[in-house]
Amino acid sequence: MNSRRIVITGIGAVSCAGNSWQETWNSLAAGRSGIGPLTRFAPDGLPDCAGEVRDLILTNVSPKEERRMSRAVRFAVAAGDEAMRMAGLSGNPDERAGDPFRFGVLLANGAGSVDEYEKHLDALNRRGPGGVSAFFIPKFMANASAGNLAVRYRLQGPGFNTVSACASSAHALGEAMWIIRRGDADVMLAGGSEACLTRLMMSGFHSLTALSCHPDPVRACRPFDRDRTGFVLAEGAAVLVLEELEHARHRGAEILAELSGYGTTCDGWHITAPNPVGRGLVRAMRNAMQLAECPADEIGCISAHGTATIANDRCEARAIRTVFGDRTDRIKVSAIKSMIGHAIGASGALSAAAAVQTLLTGIVPPTINYETPDPECPLDVTPNSAAEIHTDAVMTTSLGFGGHNAVLIFKQWKG
Repeated sequence: MNSRRIVITGIGAVSCAGNSWQETWNSLAAGRSGIGPLTRFAPDGLPDCAGEVRDLILTNVSPKEERRMSRAVRFAVAAGDEAMRMAGLSGNPDERAGDPFRFGVLLANGAGSVDEYEKHLDALNRRGPGGVSAFFIPKFMANASAGNLAVRYRLQGPGFNTVSACASSAHALGEAMWIIRRGDADVMLAGGSEACLTRLMMSGFHSLTALSCHPDPVRACRPFDRDRTGFVLAEGAAVLVLEELEHARHRGAEILAELSGYGTTCDGWHITAPNPVGRGLVRAMRNAMQLAECPADEIGCISAHGTATIANDRCEARAIRTVFGDRTDRIKVSAIKSMIGHAIGASGALSAAAAVQTLLTGIVPPTINYETPDPECPLDVTPNSAAEIHTDAVMTTSLGFGGHNAVLIFKQWKG
């Protein structure tokens, strides 16, 4: 079982920084924020900033099909189509070689299509049960993105969604890796999609005092900075194609990187706060390194969860220093949420996509808005401008409400 190696052959994404992965990456590498004023609804009483996806146009989707998709599903379809194209995989099963029962999908969603819930609850209150569309359940259900991609590409292998708050799509990638590794599939689409920019969701996070209230949207998210005030809520999607190595070689696919490590734990500590010393995250990091057979000195970069909340940043910094010790000062830490906000269930997959791109390009995206170091977070956070690096491996860290931790390790592909 352990001889089956898993490689990445495609990436697709949409975010507030761009409606494709290449657009998003170009912004990240340039240290350019996609966060702006909130436009989806009046911010009355809420922070006036968000990471909104703007002007997304779906191709190869009819108006009728699009009307039956929630916003989160539309993001998933855009990212899925891009990932499939990059991997050289046809969306038409009649044009795609291989057993459809060996091709599956794990698409995470941390909050479900809350926009559909709010809209249909309003219709119920105004018009009674008859006001609720027959399409409400298919659009609202948490597995809508996974199901729609499975139907769109006729994927008949393992297919479901993972839900672990902000760690959801990191778990999707890790569990998809294990599905291939144990022989249940040869190819998996994995990642996450989120469209949680609604008045209800923002109000909930605001009541938790988790959201930044900085008056300048571009400067609002400040991971690891002493004066950080919280995260910026965002939306988007990222989908990666995971493939068994020999399957990818057989069809002549371009290999972008190898997914070699995955560790997952639960703090069992608090429903919204991480363990202060990062005990669960430490174990997840070490488990991922052990599975990847990756010693600490091979990891040159960490694509961090980096939410810009006091508790998360300090927990993450302590965990990193516990695992890497004196070597921590030689590791580049990158917090892309400073530029694209926190897309909840899609955030881990966006971080993973950035990790793969760092291995491909040698570019570490910066942590922007870093002005005043926090002595409780003694890390090289790649402040304000991108850095160049030559490294064999990049780690990603994801933490979610409920105490969930998920860590991935991507290795450079050297043929």
